[in-house]
Amino acid sequence: MSDGLLLLLALLAATGGMAALALAMQAHWRQVMGARRLTGEVQVTLRVLGAALCALSLALCVAADPASMAALVWPMLLMVAALLVAAGLTLHARARS
Repeated sequence: MSDGLLLLLALLAATGGMAALALAMQAHWRQVMGARRLTGEVQVTLRVLGAALCALSLALCVAADPASMAALVWPMLLMVAALLVAAGLTLHARARS
């Protein structure tokens, strides 16, 4: 698999992980799901899923680049993923208003 495709998959995994971690927070859950209640089981599941997806993105970065380069690329991917999720939550809030 090409390095570019591996990095794209790493970005997608990181974005999914950040989205899961964001939804594990009560405020973001209410913002997206409305009146539906966030149970403790769902919250733990979202946290585990978010951590697993972020770890998968690290593994994909290491597969694409040497470990020294992956150590630089992965935090940047996490930052981009976090910005995408934050922008998505903001746009979702504006669309609901």
